[in-house]
Amino acid sequence: MKNNTVVYAVGGSVVQENLDQLQELTSALQSNRQVVVVTGAGDLNRYQAASSGNKGEKDLIGIKATRLHAQTVLTEMDETYGKIPETPEEIKEAASTGQNIVMGGLVPGYSTDAVAATVAELLDAKLYIATTVDGIYTDDPQSNQEAEKLDKINISRLINMVSGKNKPGKYSVIDESAARIIQRSKIQTLVFKAETENISSPEESSHTRIEFTEEE
Repeated sequence: MKNNTVVYAVGGSVVQENLDQLQELTSALQSNRQVVVVTGAGDLNRYQAASSGNKGEKDLIGIKATRLHAQTVLTEMDETYGKIPETPEEIKEAASTGQNIVMGGLVPGYSTDAVAATVAELLDAKLYIATTVDGIYTDDPQSNQEAEKLDKINISRLINMVSGKNKPGKYSVIDESAARIIQRSKIQTLVFKAETENISSPEESSHTRIEFTEEE
C-alpha cells in the first residue's frame, strides 16, 4: 500500500526562475502530507562544462550544484528535516521523522528525475515531476509545433521513446534511468509544468500520467 508521502522532482532552472518568488514556490510544495523535494543543478551545470576534470569529477560538481539549490529551498520551507540527506540511509532516517525533506543529487551519473524516482521507490511514494512543459509530448513542442501532448502514456512506450536520448540536444522530459526505475516499482507518476498552481495541486493540473499494464 502506498503511503502519504510524495516526491517532487524540481529542476534547478525552476528554482532559479522563482528566486524572487521563492516563498510562493515553497508554499506550493508544502501540503498536509510529507513532501520530499529533489532539486536539480539548472544553469549551475555550466561549472561542470567548464571543468577540465574527468567525468566523475564533473559529476561531483553537478551534485554540489543540486545541493546548493536544495539548501536554498530548505531555508524557505516549514517543518523540514534540517539536514540535506546524501545517502539512502540518511533519506530513510529523515523520512522517519515525518518532516518535509529537501535534497539534491546522491551519486554521480544520476539525473534529478532518476534520483527522485529512486527516493519514491525507497519510500513507496508517489512521484511528481515538475518540468518546463505541461506533460510528455511525442516530440519537443518547443521545436515541433505538430508535437502532441499525451494525457497518459504506458511505461513501455515511454521507455521506447527515451531510450538512447540521455544526451545533450535530444528531447526527453524523463531520462531512461528514471523511466526504468518507475517501471520496476510501478511508481505512480505525473509529469506537469512547474507552475505554482500545478505544484500545489498536481492531480488537477494539465499533466501526463504514466500507466502500467498487466504485462509490466
